[in-house]
Amino acid sequence: MSENFNSELHARPSIYFNGPALVEHIALMPIERSGLHQTANPVASTVGQSEKIHRQIEYHTEFVTLTVVRELDTETTEWPGKSLSLSEAQQLAGAPGADLVCRTSILVAGPAPSNLGQTLKAFEFGDTAASSVGGGAAQICSDFRVRADQASRVILFNKDLNAYRLGRMVRRIYEIETYRSMALLGLPEARRLAPRLDRFDSKLVELTDRNLATPSSEHKALLDEITALSSQIISATAATRNRFGATAAYAQIVEERIAELRETHVEGFQRFGTFVARRFKPAVRTCAATAVRLDKLSHATMHLIDLLQTRIQVEIEYQNAVQIQAMADRAATQVKIQRAVEGFSIIAISYYLLSLLKTGFETLDHAGYHLSPLIMLVSIPIVICAVFIAVWRVKHALKRRRGSGALRRNRRD
Repeated sequence: MSENFNSELHARPSIYFNGPALVEHIALMPIERSGLHQTANPVASTVGQSEKIHRQIEYHTEFVTLTVVRELDTETTEWPGKSLSLSEAQQLAGAPGADLVCRTSILVAGPAPSNLGQTLKAFEFGDTAASSVGGGAAQICSDFRVRADQASRVILFNKDLNAYRLGRMVRRIYEIETYRSMALLGLPEARRLAPRLDRFDSKLVELTDRNLATPSSEHKALLDEITALSSQIISATAATRNRFGATAAYAQIVEERIAELRETHVEGFQRFGTFVARRFKPAVRTCAATAVRLDKLSHATMHLIDLLQTRIQVEIEYQNAVQIQAMADRAATQVKIQRAVEGFSIIAISYYLLSLLKTGFETLDHAGYHLSPLIMLVSIPIVICAVFIAVWRVKHALKRRRGSGALRRNRRD
């Protein structure tokens, strides 16, 4: 594994060369990216050489690049021809049918002439950006226009760069263009999402307002709508997360490569890095803002779901409290009824016993045994007290039995 990590440090070497040359750099997006992932590895880059033509193929995470350096015998006053066709580039890169991401042609020439503007016009450059790079060792110029061959053109006027520094400088230039194009793949996604995000915002405001006024009987329907909106937002986030994440990563690489140019101002021209950043950063910020907007919408919908669920839970708890209070009221009523029944039962039993005693006294009276009426009068409170004590003891015994049963259940639990 340590060997693989060490190989990664040397996986993408620059092509080193001297003298004038035409560098063609083509970035392709394969249709089957799974095959690209299997092919890409720390030592996937290969360099071939045939006469004065150097070729290098590099496999990246989601794209493949082909770099062809054709050294020129002499300086040229017009743009060299004989560029690779797209089909030839696809064949060389081993990515048939791949989509073209970007194509950059870099003409490496001698020191910059004093009449730079006229030279650029001879190469049919329009509104050109130019910078002195490498501490004044070279100048780069480009109008960033895409020609008929789908390539943007850059001229590198070399003053003091040796073969190694020249190769690294050329690499920085075409990596700026490649990673800039890869980063901008997120912009169509951001534009496509913009109308949907507006609809999501409007729907979220509507649902939030309805949450304040919706009666409890309609909470389930409202919760279903909010859940559906949240699902759509999460789906859009999942579908674009990788693309927007790649845009941020590629944009950082572009900024690093521009900083590595160490560019300074060329009188009469806008700086190369300034031109790129001024037209590139707004697109990157648009993608970043779209990703942030999606994330905030997702959090807002989840927060709204939490609020609605909290309302539903509070209402359920309130209903439960009302039901418990009603049950308590019914229990209290039952206790009162039970006490009333107990009182009536005491009276009824006492009346029944007193009736028996009266019948017994009357029987004795007919038999010739005359008893004083005071005995009947005294027996009334005695019977009532006896019945009351008997009922009270039965009730107390039942309470103790229920209490001991509950204690045994608690011990078992």
